[in-house]
This record gives sequence, C-alpha cells and structure tokens, in this order.
Amino acid sequence: MKRALGIAMLALAVALPAAAQKVNIDYAHDFDFSKVKTYQYVDSEKDTSPNQLMHERIVSAITTKINAAGILRQVTENPDIVITYHLSSKENTVYNTTSVGYGGYGGYWGGWRGYGGGMASATTYASTYTEGTLIVDAYDAKEKKLVWRGSGTVTVKEKTEKQIEQINKIVDKLSEKWKKIHAGKGK
Repeated sequence: MKRALGIAMLALAVALPAAAQKVNIDYAHDFDFSKVKTYQYVDSEKDTSPNQLMHERIVSAITTKINAAGILRQVTENPDIVITYHLSSKENTVYNTTSVGYGGYGGYWGGWRGYGGGMASATTYASTYTEGTLIVDAYDAKEKKLVWRGSGTVTVKEKTEKQIEQINKIVDKLSEKWKKIHAGKGK
C-alpha cells in the first residue's frame, strides 16, 4: 500500500505543471524604443489584484525593477510611456490514475492463448491548482496605443512569500526582455 501511495504521489508530482515561469513578450516592431526615456505607472481600471497588499507588492516589484535598471526615469507627468499591469487566473484539474497488482492474459501454451485472472486495483486522484498570469503593458503616452506587452504564467503557490518570489521572478525575466527590445536587439 505504501508503494502504491508513493507511486501515486510521484505521478501527481510529474503531472502538475512545472514551477518555472513561462514568460512571453510582444511589441510594436515599428515603435522606436530607443527614444523612450521616461515612464509613469498608472493603475489599470480592472483586473488588478483584489488583495491591496498584493497589488502594492506587484506595483513595487515593477517600478523597483524599472528604476534599478537605470534605462527609464519615473515621472508624474508627460511620460514617454505609461506602464500598467493586469492579472488573470484559472483553476485547473489534473486527474491521475495509478494501478497496482497483476492481471491480463498469460502466455501461449501449444498455440492456445491462456487467459489468467489476477488481482489489481486502480485509483484515480484529482488535484486542482491555480494558474496565474501577470501581464505588464506599456503604452505610448502620446498615441495611447499598446507598444509592449510582457506576460508570465505560473502555478500559483499557496504561501504569500512564495507568491512574492514568483512575481519577482516574472518581473526579472520581463525586465531582461525589455532591455533587449530597448537596445534594439529583438526578443
């Protein structure tokens, strides 16, 4: 029984999505990012974190990373770009079935196939997890059009400290992608 439980847990661990962040970007190829020197953070009208503490942590992660990179300067008016974020999430379920025992048919005996019976059992486990996506948008402040979008998707951890780590990792990866685009080196 311990072995069956161990196999079930191993199968569950393998089946759950990887903890690594999937980070993607898209941008306006005709926009001259080298001319972008200033930004302003503005809250989105919808889809921000309903948890005020987490909202403040996300905004802090984004603005701290941008400011630390030294590429853009934060301003309160007349920015080159406006930056905001959105969140989306969905619940997913994974089903894993494990079987223990033996059964099926036996070998061949003189041209006859022997069928044997055996004892076997199968158990299906359902596991749910939340997949969350952090989307960071940059808009041309003058034209009011989207020029850059970065997103990171993770399996959301239970503990707040782990969620903060996930956000920081996504923002770090998006920052590296922004630096390449700003330098004219593509994705």
